[in-house]
Amino acid sequence: MGRIHASGNGTTAFQRSYLTALRAHMKPVAEPRPGPAGRLGLRACELGIETLSLARIHDVALTALAPPPNGGRRPRSLAIRAASFFAEAMAPIEATHRPAIEARAECGRLGKSLDQGAVVLATAQRRLRKEAGRRKVVQEALTASDGEHRVLLKRSRAMEEELRQLSRSLLTSHEEERRRISRELHDALGQTLSAVNIGLASLKAAAAVESKEFRGSVSRTQRLVQKSMRTVHQFARHLRPTLLDDLGLVPALLGFAKEFGRRNGIQVDVSAPEESAQLDGACRTALFRVAQEALVNVGRHAEARNVRVTFRRTADGVRLEVWNDGKSFDVERALRSKTNRHLGLLCMRERMDMVGGTFSIRSSKAAGTSVRADVPLPEPADA
Repeated sequence: MGRIHASGNGTTAFQRSYLTALRAHMKPVAEPRPGPAGRLGLRACELGIETLSLARIHDVALTALAPPPNGGRRPRSLAIRAASFFAEAMAPIEATHRPAIEARAECGRLGKSLDQGAVVLATAQRRLRKEAGRRKVVQEALTASDGEHRVLLKRSRAMEEELRQLSRSLLTSHEEERRRISRELHDALGQTLSAVNIGLASLKAAAAVESKEFRGSVSRTQRLVQKSMRTVHQFARHLRPTLLDDLGLVPALLGFAKEFGRRNGIQVDVSAPEESAQLDGACRTALFRVAQEALVNVGRHAEARNVRVTFRRTADGVRLEVWNDGKSFDVERALRSKTNRHLGLLCMRERMDMVGGTFSIRSSKAAGTSVRADVPLPEPADA
């Protein structure tokens, strides 16, 4: 029987106990008796004997009990019984190592998960960097687009103001041209026709001794000249009534309303007190043109039976209102229209803008149509 060398009294006693238990276990019996090997395993745990040390102790004890023949192997039955004894003795040691093994396995799984998480994180970071780059490009494009939009908006507003100034200049030039043509028709052509009429009257008187046909021909010619004079005066008043420049807004309104009612067969009532001395020429012209355009539209489209023109003072200015009981219309649609049919409405609004006034239209079947123009008056200077 071989000798078992060990350091420490506890280990030596354990080795002897192991040898004794293994000898008993190796004896051939009908059924192996479990228990001693397991108790030895618990004792090994108490003594701090690890797996390799227990394996060496088992190998020494097995060699001492059943040394293998020279060049051969132990019987298979002995090897199996010894292996089962060793496995039973190892069970408590393995039980103490299992948490560590499981912890290592868990660490391995955790490490694998961390590796996978790192891959996912790296992928997410790449995607985030790519998305950040894309958003930066989009932001730069939006910034550039916003800058271009502001530039275009500024240009659009400048062009709109230029068009407004051009429109006002055209209206002013148009009004001045009307004034010039009206005066030329009234002064030059009117005087010429008057002279022709006087000449025809003298010719008629001088030709009293002539035939009746000659006198009839002169009379017909004289009537044509008189009709031409009335037509010229009518055109002159329509272009620019001399009453507006000579007597003011109220007489011009009264004269135009009277002529309009007579020509269209419509009852026109005018309520207009004496106008304010603070109303300058530009304001008088703008208000007269609004009234003129409103009445012309009534004659063309409204099919009205009654028209009322009101001119009065307000708290901070003057107000002109032209009302009729004719057909109503969609005001917003008319103001948005780009056709020439509603160009007069836009001209009325533009004239009010030129003098710092306001312009509005209301139209309904129940209340009729009302065109209103308000012009502020300057504050009187302190004495």
